[in-house]
Amino acid sequence: MDKSIIIIGGGLSGLATGCYGQMNGYRTTIFEMHDKAGGVCTGWKRKGYTIDGAMNWLVGTKPGTNFYKFWEELGAAQKWEVYNHDRYSNIEVESGRIFSLYTDIDRLKQYMIDIAPEDKEVIEEFSRDVRKLTNFDMPVDKPPEISSILDKIKTVRMLPLVRLFNKWGKITVSDFSRRFKNPFLRKAFGEAIGGEESSFSMILLIIMLAWFNQKNAGYVIGGALALVSYIQQRYLDLGGELNLKARVEKILVENDKAVGIRLTDGTEHRADWVVSAADGRTTIFDMLDGKYLDDTIRGYYDNPKLFSPLVYVALGVARKFDDIPPATSGLLFPLDEPITVAGKERKKLGMLIYNFDPTLAPEGKTVVIVTFSTDYDYWEALSKEPERYRAEKEKIADLVVDVLDKRFTGLAKHVEMRDVATPMTWVRYTANWRGSYEGWMMTEESIRTQMSKALPGLDNFYMAGQWVNPGGGMPTAAMSGSNTIQLICHKDKKKFVTTTP
Repeated sequence: MDKSIIIIGGGLSGLATGCYGQMNGYRTTIFEMHDKAGGVCTGWKRKGYTIDGAMNWLVGTKPGTNFYKFWEELGAAQKWEVYNHDRYSNIEVESGRIFSLYTDIDRLKQYMIDIAPEDKEVIEEFSRDVRKLTNFDMPVDKPPEISSILDKIKTVRMLPLVRLFNKWGKITVSDFSRRFKNPFLRKAFGEAIGGEESSFSMILLIIMLAWFNQKNAGYVIGGALALVSYIQQRYLDLGGELNLKARVEKILVENDKAVGIRLTDGTEHRADWVVSAADGRTTIFDMLDGKYLDDTIRGYYDNPKLFSPLVYVALGVARKFDDIPPATSGLLFPLDEPITVAGKERKKLGMLIYNFDPTLAPEGKTVVIVTFSTDYDYWEALSKEPERYRAEKEKIADLVVDVLDKRFTGLAKHVEMRDVATPMTWVRYTANWRGSYEGWMMTEESIRTQMSKALPGLDNFYMAGQWVNPGGGMPTAAMSGSNTIQLICHKDKKKFVTTTP
């Protein structure tokens, strides 16, 4: 009889784990707390508009690349339509002057040299290293826990990345921008990722631009909902079982072996293996009562370095924005007067204009999204007073509409839909710890960290997803699902296989 796997969480990691489990002859059952699959890879509909909650760009959209293979096996690549942006961002620095961070490295190099010929040497060094990585394809096919000596020998392919990591890993984008002599370029480049004082590492920017340069980081038309629908259908076609509105309360353990789960409704379900693709802290400290951890794992959660949660303001606007060039992360511009959002002063505003995806809004209309990083504790306290919580959300929406009305004269009268999500929204629908939509922050330290998918002293159990794969994101979710089933196959002495629809 085929062995069974219970998967906690129906986000991308859970769906991917289920798909690969079914491909390898396991009977898998997913239990998802929300009324739809996807987890943080999600979107929602309001008044005829679709608000995308995750899809800015997706690594693996170029056929033949390693991550593309996952999307093929998960049934998405055969169905999607991909849009490749020619700009990552448009940054207004001063007096309406805009800097565009182009995704084609040759175009970006020449553009920057035209702006600042005095910085040609620095620009060429940066461009040269992006180009070095353009043809590099990160090996992602096997988890390090079961890599053979031959696999490790093959990691010689990683040497270009290792050399560049050593060179750029400890330099932030802000640090690098200060090398430019040209004041406009210095300020504009410093704003490109996360603001002037951002701790975003240059190696991550270089890797990101290399993906864009090879057209391997496109946007899937239809956004996160489209991507999830493709993979959910693949899972069901493979014979998997998906249970929605089924929140797991406890992981059942007998003799230090995971044997099943208990839902909040009291029902129990048993399986040969249990995989949690749910929130890491909830899994370890609530579902397992903190019984299976060591100092290393405890350290992650005692001193968390997380992606900051967001205030997410979405507008449905009855007008087009043909005059604004589409960009992956949108348009960033300074405010004439600062505004205060969730207790923090903001001097700039970034807006993502979905004028490149006609499926999200009715003809001639556009979805616009403005996000602010925010303090989780502020919103947790506010949520205990529902009237104040709702009033704060309305106040923020008013502020955003007012700012955009000044930037785009008359915009306010065209706003047909307003929707504000907060960190508590993420907690309510996904249970993600402190509303962190992507888990552990991508730092020079975390990107090198290999976190175990197993917990010490607990058999027949693995974790999958962003809480054991630092950096999170959709490609990591797909990879984590594959890697987790490989570990189970290895334990069961089965050959891991994949198929494509």
